[in-house]
Amino acid sequence: MAYLLYYCILLPLSWLPLSVLYGIGRVFYWIGFRLFKYRRKVVYGNIRGSFPTWTEAQVEAQVKKFYRFFFDSMAESVKLFSMPEAQIRKHCVVENPEILAPYAEAGQSVIICGAHYSNWEIAALAFPLQFKPFTVTGIYSPLKNETLDGLIHGNRRRTGTHLVSRRAVDVYFEEKPLDLSMDFFVADQSPSNAAWYKIHWTRFLNRTTSFVMGPERYAVRYNRPVFYATLRMVGRGHYVTRLLPITDDPKNTEPGFITEAFARQAEKEIERDPTPWLWTHRRWKRGVAPEAAAALEGKDWIAGEYDSNVVR
Repeated sequence: MAYLLYYCILLPLSWLPLSVLYGIGRVFYWIGFRLFKYRRKVVYGNIRGSFPTWTEAQVEAQVKKFYRFFFDSMAESVKLFSMPEAQIRKHCVVENPEILAPYAEAGQSVIICGAHYSNWEIAALAFPLQFKPFTVTGIYSPLKNETLDGLIHGNRRRTGTHLVSRRAVDVYFEEKPLDLSMDFFVADQSPSNAAWYKIHWTRFLNRTTSFVMGPERYAVRYNRPVFYATLRMVGRGHYVTRLLPITDDPKNTEPGFITEAFARQAEKEIERDPTPWLWTHRRWKRGVAPEAAAALEGKDWIAGEYDSNVVR
């Protein structure tokens, strides 16, 4: 079934002009948003909670803007199955690739943190074309359907992206298969059911929020410089990314500093333009652990504990 979906539907659709795919996406916008009301309660709840001072008219307008972008990005992602490299470069431009030149000369791998913001699928294809000589490695969650996962995996690799399952990250870093890598983490997802004291807690979009500390742990353990990657939409289907330094010396940062810096930059980007963040994601579904709420009382944030082999 997955092969049928790919070869009979997705791949042929990708040969259509992007303008036509946007038209199809607009039809799906009306079907998904108006008819089936895809995750509308989640989206409304997320936006209301993140912007508590907004009027209902403002919330309603933002919800519609998000869904239009959401289905536009799906159309763009379909196009990516056959988009040539020259077009990929034009649709996702890296403003400051030179910022990594000193690290390339020193043979120093780096860690990049980003959010579910704008179209990260096009970034996954564009980055390897513009960050040479680094090998871009994406840490990702495999799909349950192995066949479809393999097809999407193959498309992401066609410009040079190296993918590592989140279940194999420890092995990847321990074995160090790449001499010069740019390891990309999308780090704004809701943490799994870990103990509250192993998670980073902070105020984010007007709510007490938990963050995974994986990128920080690996940065500290291997002393890899960390950057935040902005991905701003500058026009329909066109994006610009810029790397912002977080730290050059992770081993000498306080626990939680890197994760907090990521959270603050992600929040800044979302507040600047809320439309392209993934509002359908149940970001706050696990609520706040009472112990975390008590520990956070009167504080800006609290960091989770490192494993013993990560603590300096």
